[in-house]
Amino acid sequence: MKKKTIIILISVLIFAVLIFAAGYFLYKNKNKNILTLYGNIEIRQSDLSFRVPGRLSALYVEEGDFVKEGALLAELDSDTYITALNKAKADLKRQRAEKLKQTAIFNYNNPLCADFTVSKEECSNIKETMNASIASYEYALAALEKSIIDLDDTKLYAPYDGTILSRVREKGTILNTSDIVYSISMIKPVWIRAYIDEKNLGNIKLGQKAFVYTDARPKTPYTAHIGFVSPVAEFTPKTVETTSLRTDLVYRLRIIVDNVDPYLRQGMPVTVKVHL
Repeated sequence: MKKKTIIILISVLIFAVLIFAAGYFLYKNKNKNILTLYGNIEIRQSDLSFRVPGRLSALYVEEGDFVKEGALLAELDSDTYITALNKAKADLKRQRAEKLKQTAIFNYNNPLCADFTVSKEECSNIKETMNASIASYEYALAALEKSIIDLDDTKLYAPYDGTILSRVREKGTILNTSDIVYSISMIKPVWIRAYIDEKNLGNIKLGQKAFVYTDARPKTPYTAHIGFVSPVAEFTPKTVETTSLRTDLVYRLRIIVDNVDPYLRQGMPVTVKVHL
């Protein structure tokens, strides 16, 4: 009975060893077909400012707020720009009247110029005056269009769907053109900057699928694809996580995330696995 029990135990042990060996072999081969890379999340962002100077009168969003494209973010005092617009309208009206007057004078005298009833010099002066009035009218028209644009530029709108990263100014600040008011990051696209060594360069191609793992989602990856492979070799930057690659020549990759969500943040370290 004891002998039979020992034989059964030995058989079970051998079976377990075989199962373990087979599993290890499959795991090892599986890992050979997976290229693991390390990188950081990158998201495009913009610094927003007014195209005209003025006093900041209102801000409507805070840091961390999500905004839709075209949403009103901030405003400048518009009194001076409304006044300039009204002045441009009045000036255009005056120049239009002058243009019509000089055009009528020219049309009246033009037949007289043809038969030399009016002197050549006077005809030339009449024509030049008419042309000057037309030029002044066109200049006034352009000034009116600029006044309309300047008034519209006292309002700052979101250029795309995004998240406000920072609110730089406060109400009452006197701003010059290009003074930053908000910094905003895009929702899409989101990509990973990673690096690959030369020996693995031949294993990847544009459009190849990849899986992105974060510390917050170690078991549920994001799907992604290879969007860019740099044609130029460079020394491995210090931000690369693996110490064995720090002195090697590598190529920069851009791995674009397909299923973006709000949990992917600028600079976040990630692990990328590419199935070869």
